[in-house]
Amino acid sequence: MGQVALGLRSLGVRIVVFVIMAALLAWALGGTLWPRPVSAIQRPVINAGGVQWGWQVTVDPASLEVSYHLARRHNGGWEEVAGGGPFPAVRPLVSPEGSEPDGILFVVSVCGPGDQPRVLEVGRSGVMFDGVKAAAAGSED
Repeated sequence: MGQVALGLRSLGVRIVVFVIMAALLAWALGGTLWPRPVSAIQRPVINAGGVQWGWQVTVDPASLEVSYHLARRHNGGWEEVAGGGPFPAVRPLVSPEGSEPDGILFVVSVCGPGDQPRVLEVGRSGVMFDGVKAAAAGSED
């Protein structure tokens, strides 16, 4: 019975050492043992109102879901816009043509709750769905 206990203890120590070494290797390579959501800005981005806009695409490896959130360039990085997502599907952003009617910078089609297509209007005063204000877009730079 003593040899079985020693064998199990030895196996347990080897498993613990293996997990620690795997975690250290993953950390040294810039990763993790547990997957995290990955985000990137979808190209092309557009310029409207003196600001760059783009879709921030997030992939969650645990649930295998993709979501889109409207983002704008701010201080060298990208920040999500309040009221701009997440959406399960979006159309590509298209640069606005001509002047900005009624303060609207650009309009894009998104899928809302229940995968119903909706119109997202982004203006200087905020983000609006089908003409109804959703949330403040943040401070203008």
